[in-house]
Amino acid sequence: MVGEMGIKLVSVVITTRNRRDVVIDCLNSVLRMNYANFEVILVDNASSDGTVQAVMEKFPMVRVVAAEENLGLNGGKNLGQKEASGDYIFYLDSDTTVDERLLLEMVRVAESDVKIGVVTPKMYYLNPPDVIWYAGAKVNLLTSQTKNIGCNEKDEGQLDQIRETEFAPTAYLVKREVIERIGGHNEDLFMTYGDTDFGFRTREAGFKVVFCPEAKLWHCLEMDENIKTVRALGYNLPMRAYYFARNRVIFMKIHVPRLNFIIFMLFFFPLFTFYFVYKIIRFGAGWRFLRPHLRGSFDGLRYAFGGRIKNVYR
Repeated sequence: MVGEMGIKLVSVVITTRNRRDVVIDCLNSVLRMNYANFEVILVDNASSDGTVQAVMEKFPMVRVVAAEENLGLNGGKNLGQKEASGDYIFYLDSDTTVDERLLLEMVRVAESDVKIGVVTPKMYYLNPPDVIWYAGAKVNLLTSQTKNIGCNEKDEGQLDQIRETEFAPTAYLVKREVIERIGGHNEDLFMTYGDTDFGFRTREAGFKVVFCPEAKLWHCLEMDENIKTVRALGYNLPMRAYYFARNRVIFMKIHVPRLNFIIFMLFFFPLFTFYFVYKIIRFGAGWRFLRPHLRGSFDGLRYAFGGRIKNVYR
């Protein structure tokens, strides 16, 4: 992490909560990156599993920022952003392992065009490690459906083109200029849809969001889990069920044309609400996930008709 003359400083901001062993694996990979000038900031969202102590003992070169309460993924990113000194900020979820050339490849692409504001890597499953989880993403602005391009495809070079994409989940490099223009992440969203909202605001401000296939990381997720369990809905915690259901409505109201939003609320919102109920039951996830999903759907409906946002799960 020693800087060299002329090489842009990158601030790696990792947000975590109660993932001590996972974040240690993540930091081990981050600190092996061969980029010559970066700092690492870990934001801990009030973990109760000893994460802060373990990281401070094992990685004294990492700056640890301990929040007194769970600020959510988006609040954690904003807290880390305040501590960052870099020309770029690389927001990274803690359940990842990165390739040593990751920063080098992303900065190279970012520096190639002044209009590029965000760069995101190719992401694989942890198992199997050669199957793609993300190679770009798009959102249907009528139905609200999001799709990771290339998801569940074995990587045979079919998506190795640098190209624009709509948003970047999990890991994305952002120019300081973008942050100065659009600010940080929307803390009203708490968790989920924050990265989607950030990507759309970046593009609305006139910058490009670009996929870089030569930059690679592995998401701590197995393909079978992502297909055969409630994780297929994006739910790994009950609170995520709440925020996915609610924030889908918030995102659509903020970013889509009014007519699209009316059609979404009349047709697709009820359709998805009942479809997710069906899938939660089919996956055997039970009331533990069903209750927050229904509450999130109800709070989303209230927001659509002028209600206020309140983050009820922390």
